Amino acid sequence: MSTATTIPLDAAGPRPTFFEGSGVDELMSMVLELAAELWVVRERVYRLEAAAGSKGLDLTTLVETLELTSAQTAQLADLRERFTRGLFRSLNRPTGDNAPESLSMGDL
Repeated sequence: MSTATTIPLDAAGPRPTFFEGSGVDELMSMVLELAAELWVVRERVYRLEAAAGSKGLDLTTLVETLELTSAQTAQLADLRERFTRGLFRSLNRPTGDNAPESLSMGDL
């Protein structure tokens, strides 16, 4: 006799529900995700500029005049793709009555 093993679908729990309308919650999740990402980037840029300034480097000019190599451009494209997938992942998650609590190993 075998015992079914289940795997939680989302370690963070169910997606938050803000409104009754179907598409609004997904949009709200995307906005919150963007806001969180933007704040992390703003804080990091602030810290980088402050650190560089304390060492006498004009980081703003360096960044604005930097010409990327083709490898760096490709890496940025990959990072942008991963960012976009992460942003839209909330649209692919089942909601409400359609959201199972866990999956059986056979469902994978």
